[in-house]
Amino acid sequence: MHALVIGGGVAGPATAVALRSIGVDVTVCEARPAEDKDVGLWVMVAPNGLAALDVLGLKETVLHESLAGAVGPSGFAPIRRVGLYRLLREAAAARGARIEHDRKLVGAYSTADGVVARFADGSTLAGDLLVGCDGIHSRTRSVIDPAAPTTRYVPLLNLGGFASGVDAPGEAAQLQFVRGPKGFFGYAGSGTGEVWWFANLPWGAEPSRAELAAMDRASLTGRLLDTFAEAPPFVADVIRATYTDLYALPTHDLATVPTWSRDGMVVLGDAAHATTPTSGQGSSMALEDAVVLAKCLRDLPRQQALARYEELRRERVEGIVALGARASAAKLNDASPDGALDWVLDYRIDWAARV
Repeated sequence: MHALVIGGGVAGPATAVALRSIGVDVTVCEARPAEDKDVGLWVMVAPNGLAALDVLGLKETVLHESLAGAVGPSGFAPIRRVGLYRLLREAAAARGARIEHDRKLVGAYSTADGVVARFADGSTLAGDLLVGCDGIHSRTRSVIDPAAPTTRYVPLLNLGGFASGVDAPGEAAQLQFVRGPKGFFGYAGSGTGEVWWFANLPWGAEPSRAELAAMDRASLTGRLLDTFAEAPPFVADVIRATYTDLYALPTHDLATVPTWSRDGMVVLGDAAHATTPTSGQGSSMALEDAVVLAKCLRDLPRQQALARYEELRRERVEGIVALGARASAAKLNDASPDGALDWVLDYRIDWAARV
């Protein structure tokens, strides 16, 4: 079997690693050029996500590159998004997957022999399976179902960066929160002066690409300092000590996707069930999906495997999407967001068991 995996973020390379472990040939098709390093801030890989990485043999590799080189006291591991992408792509390539850049999917169709993917440069690739790991704005999702839902704007703007030479309270690698009357601030420190942080600011209308591009560092810093003027002083210290660009990204979520697969094509990760960053589960859900899909393809014929994958995953991921929506609403309403639940974090996949 030859799988075409669309997307080179977290979900795509993780899926490639999982599929290579069961002997599937894999080509990962990433829309961005190879030299594009602008891939955002950092993620918290949750205990359940680390467990999925353990199944893939990658947990220790990821922990080595995480902030402070370890999990925090609550079991989460903060890691730069660009670093996680690199580690997963390197692992996929080391296991024999092909990684191809400048491959932006524009369409796909089924044939008697499998599927054919069409790309923006006019080229095509044929395979037996097409796996859409192309994120919340997935093209694969709309190819599978032209009536699939599109994303919804959640009136929060995500901002963040990396600071150094500043003290912030809390144990190393532990995610901490400061909630103020105008916004929500989260951070994790290394214990040696490095602090990774993000902020969620209520933001009425969705900013356009042009408006986002016009948000210069000085104006964003001023907005943040005003928003958190009543917060503990270290918050302003962290904002001022930020040595990177300030990343600004609107928040989106996705309504329930009724159709995950059709004719040898399937979606996973954010392409199937995107949640807001508030859930803290986006990357971890994608990692779980990758392992479960590989298990199903290992044990069942293709179409049965895709149906079984959805059956095993849908209830869990939709529950987590709902959890993230409640947490976002809590931020907007100036209330404490729901804490993570044991049913989310304690989930483990038994790789040896048949599906």
